[in-house]
Amino acid sequence: MLEPVEENARSAGISSNGEPDVAALFAQLKEEVRRSGAAPGERGAGGDDDRLAARGDAERLWPVSADRPLQLRPGFGGKLANPAKAVLRKLMRWYVEPLAYDQRSFNASALRLIDDLEARVATLEAELKRRS
Repeated sequence: MLEPVEENARSAGISSNGEPDVAALFAQLKEEVRRSGAAPGERGAGGDDDRLAARGDAERLWPVSADRPLQLRPGFGGKLANPAKAVLRKLMRWYVEPLAYDQRSFNASALRLIDDLEARVATLEAELKRRS
């Protein structure tokens, strides 16, 4: 049985002679990035799944807002800072909210255009299959 240190080193792509296996590390990192969804341009076997996941993210994130919950800090400093933060947030909202409104409008328009393009592409693909 391998010792825990050797087992961790092997799983990290480091061979027993102390030399890292760069190709194995790179492949492992690439796979982890692909699975995390951080590399949207790379399409694996699950292209439709990636598209649906990206669409779900877009639906979840499009409503941008300047109103976020305050992060309450414990202790005496927090008791002084929290009311000040609440007042400053309300004072700054008049400045930030128009920008958030414009961003929400743009995001909603972009999603509608993407839906329209997707429908048009599906229609063209169906027509192409019918003609072939």
